[in-house]
Amino acid sequence: MKIMGIDIEAMESPSSKSQPLYSVIIIDENEKIVYKAENVSLSRVIRLCWEYSIDILATDNIYELGESDKEIINIVKLLPPNTNIVQVTYHNGEFKQIKELAREIGYEVQGKLSPQKTAYLDALLALKGFGTSIKIEEKRTKIVVSRGRALGPGGMSQNRYKRYIRGTLLRVAKEIKEKLDMKGFDYDMIVRRSRAGIEGAVFIVYTPRERLYGIIRKMKGHDVVVDIKPIYKNRIEFKDKRTERRLIVGIDPGIEVGLSIIDIYGKPILLLSRRNIDRDEIVTLISKEGKAIIVATDVNPLPDTVKKIASKFNAKIFIPEKSLSIDEKQRLIDEYSKLHKLKIDNPHIRDSLAAALKAYNEIENKLRQIESFISRLDIDIMDENRIYDCVIFGNTVSECVEKEIEKIIGKDDYRKIEEIQKENDTTKNTNKLTKLEEENRELKSELIRYKRIIYNLINERDSLIRKIDDIKLQINKEIERDRKIYELNLNLQNAYKVISQLENKLNYNEKQIEKLREVLYKLLNGKAIVVKKDSRVGDIAFDGNNIYIGEEKVNNEIAEYADKEIIILDKQLLNDLEVLRKELQIERSKNIDIKRIIDEYRNKRLKESSFPF
Repeated sequence: MKIMGIDIEAMESPSSKSQPLYSVIIIDENEKIVYKAENVSLSRVIRLCWEYSIDILATDNIYELGESDKEIINIVKLLPPNTNIVQVTYHNGEFKQIKELAREIGYEVQGKLSPQKTAYLDALLALKGFGTSIKIEEKRTKIVVSRGRALGPGGMSQNRYKRYIRGTLLRVAKEIKEKLDMKGFDYDMIVRRSRAGIEGAVFIVYTPRERLYGIIRKMKGHDVVVDIKPIYKNRIEFKDKRTERRLIVGIDPGIEVGLSIIDIYGKPILLLSRRNIDRDEIVTLISKEGKAIIVATDVNPLPDTVKKIASKFNAKIFIPEKSLSIDEKQRLIDEYSKLHKLKIDNPHIRDSLAAALKAYNEIENKLRQIESFISRLDIDIMDENRIYDCVIFGNTVSECVEKEIEKIIGKDDYRKIEEIQKENDTTKNTNKLTKLEEENRELKSELIRYKRIIYNLINERDSLIRKIDDIKLQINKEIERDRKIYELNLNLQNAYKVISQLENKLNYNEKQIEKLREVLYKLLNGKAIVVKKDSRVGDIAFDGNNIYIGEEKVNNEIAEYADKEIIILDKQLLNDLEVLRKELQIERSKNIDIKRIIDEYRNKRLKESSFPF
């Protein structure tokens, strides 16, 4: 962890035309100083935050960074996403002098502090948990899908490239939409349509930026850019540390207890396994992290320990319909570990985390509805956590928001009534009573106005749902059109194959026609003869299937033309065969044994002329 403490130099001011100068000290988690400098410009402060991966930027007055909220917000936008700005002098809802805070951590300060010492104390106090972070992000995130580069003029190739880019933008936008729908996020989608795709798309998602980590990723390529950025408020608020965050807790009771705590965004808070700890220790561990609104188990029936711990927080108990199988628990853990880059090999942590995740999955859509509904309201809700508590126990989001508004207004009503009672008991001031009653009526009318706003928001939500359905219908039409284009392309490819086959056949027939022309030319000029079926020309015979030279069968390919009735032979071929036949006869005659033939003849004659005795 790296913490940067800064303090503006003497005689410097954010309102000056030039950049103000600061004293800067950077310390690590062991309080070791890793960097220090004086007269550092604001642009260099920002660069150092990136260079040292600063987790906390600590100051005793945030308005030393900028003259107005707008200027400070612009500076925050330039800092790394994980850098928090902490004002150490605002602690637990109270403003305190930095010297007073220094004494609380054991530093006695005498005289006036120099900017360098103040910067060091800022960093040290922030490390020890003093101060409050500033809050400028709204619970909304903007996702922008756009081209990676401009599409200039060009010919056919450029037009094809434009269609490719527009189709790619459409595909990426559809993938983002599917992921948001799958996770149940509420969002608005604005699309600039064009032929063969879209020119770009903007999603306004009603959830904090960190909720989208691991689901939607940034992309920066030559063709497509996906940018994700939080939507900032126009004013600065302090995150009140006294507000307890709401938690979902999974417990695996036994000799070795598994305890898993996640927040209402599904982020892991605490995963541990410990032997021989009792219920009070478990409650203490949970209380340090916030307030449990759901306590879950992975087995059915409900263990008594889980029931008693849930009662300590007045939390809702989650029990699965049947005990979770090892396969189901492992599937839940594998998906979650991959998303949050965890390694979980302890079986007790696995069982407790699986219980928490199963409970979270059951209510995730409802939690996202609360987020989006509150984000859309232009009302300063005093305590959003009470709305989460209310919804978890079965009420609708609208009912819980109305109850919260009634509480806010009701506090003023009760205060007014108490004042009326006191005045009646003392001075019986009827004029004031009348005035307070009038204010009460105004507050009631204000309540009615808020209810009307909620009613209008519900109608707006229904209208947006209808628009989403229309968009889905349009997208389905586009999908159907893409499918039709695919089928037509497939048919076109098949047609190309048939055309290619016919072209090959045509080339073959043309070659055959050319060959027949040559055969006809030879016949007309007496250079070829015709041998009919079952006839012989010289030593050549044809039986309708095979050609014979003498008694030997030869390959039919020696014919210029052949069918079942005739063959056409080149005369030159016949002459060559005749010469070859004569040469073969001569060769055979050379090998004849004349003496043996004569002896055989004489022996035969002797046998014929002899008489038996």
